[in-house]
Amino acid sequence: MDAPSPLKRCLMVLCFGAAGLLAAGAWQDQVSDRWRFEEPFARTRLVRLATVITQAPDTLMTANTRVVISLSRRRLILYQNDEVQGEFSVAIGQDDWETPAGEFVVRDMRTDPVWQHPITKEAIGPGPSNPLGSRWIGFLVEGQYHIGIHGTNQETLIGEAVSHGCVRMLEADINTLYSHVKVGTPIKVVP
Repeated sequence: MDAPSPLKRCLMVLCFGAAGLLAAGAWQDQVSDRWRFEEPFARTRLVRLATVITQAPDTLMTANTRVVISLSRRRLILYQNDEVQGEFSVAIGQDDWETPAGEFVVRDMRTDPVWQHPITKEAIGPGPSNPLGSRWIGFLVEGQYHIGIHGTNQETLIGEAVSHGCVRMLEADINTLYSHVKVGTPIKVVP
């Protein structure tokens, strides 16, 4: 009798091994329910890796980003890796509602925010009549007042001291800034 070739022997071992594992699994299912889970086993998919890969450039892009706001010049400067990425005209707080100077970080970011008048408490939802425009980047909470950088529905007032402490930007400019900052991005407001 001829001995099977090495390739045939490997295939037989693999087949018998696989059959044995299947039989053991079937037996285990009959003997005990302790290995049964409430939800079916979910396979790991490559889609999860795609999320990590798409987030990496975004994280690297904003890692060395900072914002400096000059109240006297009424300018906002966006830096990345100590290089100016953009410089924008802004409106700042009016008398008795001055924009506070200091070092802050982005604490809150919202698209299509709801605005509440600081005196009358009237709420205005997203849309053309909303004084916050389409983006909100909050960096300070003082009592009941929230101070941030936002768009505006009165773009002709950019460059003036007219807000209730916030920094207003043109809609195109706030959209650019919004895409470059994240929660935690440093903001420095200088007199």
